[in-house]
Amino acid sequence: MHTLKLQVNESIYFQVLSFINQFQSNEISVIEDKVQEDFVVSSTDDVRKRVLNAETHGKYISADTFWLDIDKKIEEM
Repeated sequence: MHTLKLQVNESIYFQVLSFINQFQSNEISVIEDKVQEDFVVSSTDDVRKRVLNAETHGKYISADTFWLDIDKKIEEM
């Protein structure tokens, strides 16, 4: 048996998962399914790029949803 560690873009995540689920559980299994935290930024330029990207592609959440997500992450620690 082999073990692979993949980093999958969110845009194709469900397609990859669907492909994996086609196999029997004794042939393949998901050992860990972790979302890479996207809260950490390294610079103000990075923040500007993320905001512009979110506004351009409509991929953003409300402030209330953001803080609920933060609270949830803290509770999970």
